[in-house]
This record gives sequence, structure tokens and C-alpha cells, in this order.
Amino acid sequence: MFKVWGSGLIAAGVVFFASAVFAQSNCATDYNGDGVTDDADVEIFNSALGARSGDDNFIAQADLDEDGEVTLLDYSILLSCN
Repeated sequence: MFKVWGSGLIAAGVVFFASAVFAQSNCATDYNGDGVTDDADVEIFNSALGARSGDDNFIAQADLDEDGEVTLLDYSILLSCN
């Protein structure tokens, strides 16, 4: 029971924090430049997930909270933007 409850609290915390960060984000999520954010952009984002600034697969535009790392928080912001 605690495991499920704890996971729910963590998820709620991520959503709350992402909402706060969203206000600072420019939501530039069209990574391939075709004018829409779609599955192709999500695939590009996924290729950068876990990358840090300086890594070969780091995409600065995917770092929506601008912390130097592409994380699940950035993914949460991506979802909030679209």
C-alpha cells in the first residue's frame, strides 16, 4: 500500500514542479522544424533522454528546464506544452 501511495506522491510532486517550471519554459518542442510537435519530435526527444550537456546525444532544445540534462521532468514539460 505504501509503495503505491508513495509513487502517487512522487508523481504529483513531479507534475507540480513541472507546472512551476513550465512558466519559465518557452515550449519550443518542434525539434525537427516541420511546424508541428508530433511523434517524430517525441522520438527525437527520446533519443536525448538521459543525456547531459557535453554528451554526443544531448539536444539543448530538449532540455526544457535548462538544467543541463534531459530528464523525465523535461518530458513532463513537453507534455504540458502540447
